[in-house]
Amino acid sequence: MSRLPTLIDPADYPLDRVHMTVKECMRRNPQRHEFLQLDSILHLSLEDNLIVGHRRLREDEFWVRGHLPGRPLFPGVLQVETMAQVASIHAHAKLELAENVFMGFGAVDDVRFREEVSPGVDLWIAGSIMKANKRRPYFRWQGQILFGDGRLVSQSVITGVQL
Repeated sequence: MSRLPTLIDPADYPLDRVHMTVKECMRRNPQRHEFLQLDSILHLSLEDNLIVGHRRLREDEFWVRGHLPGRPLFPGVLQVETMAQVASIHAHAKLELAENVFMGFGAVDDVRFREEVSPGVDLWIAGSIMKANKRRPYFRWQGQILFGDGRLVSQSVITGVQL
């Protein structure tokens, strides 16, 4: 995956216009506690094939103390997990899956980290489904994480399968 143009302008998705709360996200994704990587879904349109999620990085997150001491950076593996959680919610809607169906990682491709990310920022996660199969629940999703000013933080292609 080359550097994509950004999929959205975060200014078009204000944080006070929530489409799906964290509790609603949790009905579709089983991650809890430290591994819950979403605060909300701001936008979901099957017609436009676009989802936009939100993640606030807090100063008290489990990774801040050790990654890296004196210079905390949001780990790349958690950036990928954040995109995967948004992708799973998108796939649930697109494939019309029951809330209790767990969509897990099948593959992660073309990951690129573009900017350092420290605690105390809001992130927008945007993506679109490239391919999906309802008969054998599967999807391939292209996503990005952005800062509020539109700078691209990271990008990846996530493949999900029903587990």
